Amino acid sequence: MKISTARRFAKALVAIAKEDNAHAEYGKELRSTLAIFKGNPELYKTLLNPIYKIEERLKIMESVSGSLKLSPHVAKFLNVLVETRNIRILEEVAAAYARLEDELSGRLKVVVESPAPLNGSQLDDIKKKLSAYTGKDIAISNLSNPALIGGLVIKIENTILDGSIITQLQLMKEKIREGVV
Repeated sequence: MKISTARRFAKALVAIAKEDNAHAEYGKELRSTLAIFKGNPELYKTLLNPIYKIEERLKIMESVSGSLKLSPHVAKFLNVLVETRNIRILEEVAAAYARLEDELSGRLKVVVESPAPLNGSQLDDIKKKLSAYTGKDIAISNLSNPALIGGLVIKIENTILDGSIITQLQLMKEKIREGVV
């Protein structure tokens, strides 16, 4: 339930951002706000604590918005999260917003797992090939996973392209057990 609620809130903010042609700026502001909350976990507790009147909690949120120099729409959005007690899912809202922001920008986030870190030219080659294949801008990150032995595992949204040696060995092992080689 929390994910769908977060997605609805993110969609609402994206709709406003599209009207203002400011989806990238709103995303940065949302991530800055999340960083403040992660650095100050007590802030969540205070804003969710019913001991404090809603007016007091909104003043605290307005203070945070003012110190970060947030745009009026993002500040109002955060106030709505406080009023509805959904400020607790700010991290999920920010993640959902980032995915929607990527869609708007025609960008895909890709994670490439390899047995050892890849160098810049290797990552650029992968990026170019994926960009040509998908027709989208690729934001790529590389994770080292020595257990792969060799090859790559590429994760694009919900799709996993597994060309690792460890997976190939496991498949071969299964075929041998089945007696099909």
